[in-house]
Amino acid sequence: MVNGYSLLGYGPRTIRGRLVIPIFLLVILLLSSSSSVVLATPVSKESTSLLEAIDETPSIIIRSYDGSGNNINQTEWGSVGSQISRLTSSAYNDSISEMSQPDSENPRIISNAVCIEEVTTDSELGLSNLNMLWSDFINNDIQLTLHQDSSHEGGMEEEHIPIPIDDAIMNPVGVPDSRIKYIRTEYIATTGDSSNNPRQFPNEVSTWLDGSSIYSTSSETNGYLRKGEGGKLLITEVQGWDMLPGWTSEHVEQYEGDFSTIQFFIGDSRNLDNIGLTTLQLLFIREHNRLATGLEDRNPSWSDDQLFERARKLVQAEIQAITYNEYLPSIGLDLNAYSGYNSSLNPEVSNEFTLLVAFASGSQMADGWQQLNETGVEIESGNLELRQGFWTQQALATAGGIEPTIRGAASMSQRQMDLAINPSLRSMMSGAAWGGWMDDCAMDIQRGRDRGLSDYNSIRSELGLSQISTWSELTSDVNIQQALASVYQDVNHLDAYIGVLAEPRMNGSIYGETQHLLAVNQFSRIRDADRIWYQNDAELESLKVELDSIRLSDIILRNTQIESIQCDVFFAENDASESQCQLENVELEVESNSEQEAGRPTIQSMSGIIFVVALLAVAAAIASNQNGSSKLKNKEMEEE
Repeated sequence: MVNGYSLLGYGPRTIRGRLVIPIFLLVILLLSSSSSVVLATPVSKESTSLLEAIDETPSIIIRSYDGSGNNINQTEWGSVGSQISRLTSSAYNDSISEMSQPDSENPRIISNAVCIEEVTTDSELGLSNLNMLWSDFINNDIQLTLHQDSSHEGGMEEEHIPIPIDDAIMNPVGVPDSRIKYIRTEYIATTGDSSNNPRQFPNEVSTWLDGSSIYSTSSETNGYLRKGEGGKLLITEVQGWDMLPGWTSEHVEQYEGDFSTIQFFIGDSRNLDNIGLTTLQLLFIREHNRLATGLEDRNPSWSDDQLFERARKLVQAEIQAITYNEYLPSIGLDLNAYSGYNSSLNPEVSNEFTLLVAFASGSQMADGWQQLNETGVEIESGNLELRQGFWTQQALATAGGIEPTIRGAASMSQRQMDLAINPSLRSMMSGAAWGGWMDDCAMDIQRGRDRGLSDYNSIRSELGLSQISTWSELTSDVNIQQALASVYQDVNHLDAYIGVLAEPRMNGSIYGETQHLLAVNQFSRIRDADRIWYQNDAELESLKVELDSIRLSDIILRNTQIESIQCDVFFAENDASESQCQLENVELEVESNSEQEAGRPTIQSMSGIIFVVALLAVAAAIASNQNGSSKLKNKEMEEE
């Protein structure tokens, strides 16, 4: 103020002077803080955590699709077709190829005696059904053996499992020749010709945890999965919902026909077995495309191949990080801290891990598929029985996408890993997709015998663990003791698969002692033998901290319409209100101080401008009214 007047030229005693000054200051404040208003605006899911590396350049270190070349000196280690290892001796009846355990009971009879689920037991650790699905997802990534087909030299070897004539579920009318179909496993042609060269088996996928179920194990097949632009994978819209790559006579990006007339083409067909695996498959296809979009925005000069391979590398790193930093600790598997690449270590999946750990996850599957909306309530089309979610993807469209399945799997408790096998998996599923009746327990027993697995005690001994001499040394459950005694001559005839599931669970673990040892061995070798492991990849050096902290919930929130879910989705959460991690669905992506922002005001900035204009209008009206009143008063005084 100068000589009693403001710098704005208005006297301090007038109403106009008292109003205009704060309004002017308010205008200045709003305009100067407009960028802050914009920065507070939620951004789109696509723009969150795009894994932008420092000094980003096209990748030089790229994994082969078939897994070869990872080890520079042993180029075939971990590759497609490499031999599945054995930690214990083979036990073929003739020491060459004949089924082991020839004097043991029929697997279906064993299943009916010891694998019946009379009481449902949820996971003691509180694990979710999404935890079990992740187990299957990564197991499909690292191991695959195939059954013989019609091209097998000499014809397929059939070892079908007889169904007892008094089997009330599978054989209610007592058909004498009823059976569960079982064809022996395809083996390496150069093996199985002598006791010095017993039958061995190839791994039909790469051993590395490399997302092969997403990207396939061959560059040719991978080409069918790619969109061909922007480094993206193909997604087909089916009946209004984003689904897996669809194939009719050729790839289609949009399809309105019936699900029965479209075939989905993916890296590993096993991920079409049930809607849970399909959901995880689609989730990471979306994540790949989200990352590819961010890469292209930052690097517009990169080619389709360069964008694709970098996005593939990032997805592989995410899967590795989630598995080792989140999933394995959740199931009680604590590995030694990563100490770097070990070039002398062979990563190959063992026969024992495949048969006694990977296949045992079926006992954890809950009996059904919860389908939940955003409030945690069952959707209008309803929940599904377990078999309704197998060998079809129709349920995902009916439910309105993958979101209800994810919410349901995250809230639903998985079963305890034990001898009680889900009745749907043990006795109630059949059909052309499987080739007849299905019994998970009986088939896993038969699979062990087919691949020359030793009995339980022999395997324990070779692994350096103590043997049992009585059933009570295996389990304290008297009912299980009696059931085992009814179908096995003695403890030395016990199938290893039954034995490891009968063991008591280790404290804080889903596994018994034998399974725990096998799992630690396998997951340690897969990590430590991988030259391109994410923590050993120089191209990902600047992203290690971010990758180490990533969770599966992050992938879900960034790539679905789900806005809120528990941060650790591997543990069941039934109360939607207890969800801890949120990410809103916002279509508008805003970047402060950008040309877009300058040329097109945001809703927030427009609202601020309107508010200021309104205030100015009010102030002007008040000032005008006051001015008019003053003139009238002066005129009246003059007339007086």
